[in-house]
Amino acid sequence: MMRDEGAASETTITFRGRGLGLRRGARIVVLVCPLCSQRNGSRGAERGVCEWCAYVPSPKDAELVVAA
Repeated sequence: MMRDEGAASETTITFRGRGLGLRRGARIVVLVCPLCSQRNGSRGAERGVCEWCAYVPSPKDAELVVAA
């Protein structure tokens, strides 16, 4: 089976060093909110919004997580 080269890659990110998220192509998934530090529910995470405080990340705040 051939891999679909057009598929979006997934990258682990933070938001200016806080929280945790994923970048899937142009979309941002918020796993842990950088504002209220709460773990996000799956529905809010996929929408890119914190279900606790309604934080919506700016793409310019996303920073790549580099493994040590």
